[in-house]
Amino acid sequence: MKRLLGAFAIIALSALPALPAHAATDPDAYMNTVASHLGDAGVWVDPDVKELTSSEVAELDAAAKQASAPIRIAVIPASKINTSDSGYYVNLAWEGEEIADQLYDRVGVEGVYGVLVDANSESQGRGFHAVQRADHGPTYFVGDAVDQAVDCCAPDYEPMLEKFIERAQVINKPFYVDAAPYAGGLAGVIGLWYGLTAWGARRTRRKDEKAHLDVSKPLLDEEIIALSQQVSALPTVSDPQQSKLSKDVLDTVEKARHRLDEAKGDKDIEAVTTLLGSARYGLACLDAVRGGKPIPEPTAPCFFDPRHGPSTDQIEWKPEEGAARAVDVCAACKQRDAAGDEPQIRMVKGWQLSTPYWEHAEDLAAYVDGYWSQGDGRVWWFPDSDFRRRSEEMRSRWRSRRPGARFSRFSSDVGSSVGDWAASSSSSSGDDSGNSWYSGSSRRSSFSSRTRSSGGGSSRRSSRRSGGSRGF
Repeated sequence: MKRLLGAFAIIALSALPALPAHAATDPDAYMNTVASHLGDAGVWVDPDVKELTSSEVAELDAAAKQASAPIRIAVIPASKINTSDSGYYVNLAWEGEEIADQLYDRVGVEGVYGVLVDANSESQGRGFHAVQRADHGPTYFVGDAVDQAVDCCAPDYEPMLEKFIERAQVINKPFYVDAAPYAGGLAGVIGLWYGLTAWGARRTRRKDEKAHLDVSKPLLDEEIIALSQQVSALPTVSDPQQSKLSKDVLDTVEKARHRLDEAKGDKDIEAVTTLLGSARYGLACLDAVRGGKPIPEPTAPCFFDPRHGPSTDQIEWKPEEGAARAVDVCAACKQRDAAGDEPQIRMVKGWQLSTPYWEHAEDLAAYVDGYWSQGDGRVWWFPDSDFRRRSEEMRSRWRSRRPGARFSRFSSDVGSSVGDWAASSSSSSGDDSGNSWYSGSSRRSSFSSRTRSSGGGSSRRSSRRSGGSRGF
């Protein structure tokens, strides 16, 4: 395996007790000298730095050499990169992560570089800065290492640098790398939940549809028997058109009979009533041909009783409880209405009494859907709004039990909770939100690369992978 090209360099800059009286002669030339001591992994300390003993330097040097990635550490005085001629303030030649970038430019090896600026106080330039530059390879916890080193140990340099070396050699893996061993188990749990939820939804729906079939099947058996008898009673004729219409009606009724015998749910009920509606339309066409009239256009069944066949007109009808509405009716029901008689409504027996079929919205939803279907995807409008509403509520209940619907509700609930939490946090933070960028120091951590200095360095910088800057 190729040796990692990444390298760590930490520079500790030591300030004299008093501010320097004048600027350093040439910070760029000095940084070139520092870089010349960092050809190999290890620790180099400028002789003017007094904060680290020789034994401490030796221990740090050994730790750097034994790290899983090459680490280079240089320790130099702060006075040698001061550009201020004033004795009252310090102006370092570079700021923040750029100090580490200057060292990287001169060493010319991709890796992580850190700068520890040693001074009497932060205002005199004391701080710790680090950056990783690499186009390829792993990313290390450089910014986090800076924060941990400063928070735990500043201003004691030896444990501070030791902490940085310990943390900065840890590879920052994507979360899914560590999560991979658990992904299979999680996928299994999700798959099990999905399967059980889907099975439960299907089981509940099958139970409901079985109840619908128990109500619908006796009605359809009765209708199929009546239609079969009506077709069998038709006289035999020599006219080919009438013969074909009679045969088509008989075949349609037989198809309905076979489909009902194998019926298991709502789709079967709907298919049977669609076939029965087509058979009754065929009988209407046969009557028209016998009477020498043109074949009528298909129309919705008679609202009062689909067994009456296709509708021929509309009337205004008002039930005992409800608003008046226009309904499609057959010719016989139209005559009864004109005579002031009550309509002949298809009644269905419930637990205690018989009620109009449209009041059985759930049990007869498929029954009505089939009769009001034109057989080609188009449907006629069923006039009872309460029936339509209750039928749709039943189907919505079925859809809500599906895994996809339950997951959508869960996602929506989580999103709403997170939104409420974020809004609450935002409102409670108030004016303090402006201080959230700072942590443990008055100097903000740097997360961007400043413009490169013109002095020295390589002709090309690798991509920034990680970095941080802290004053203390």
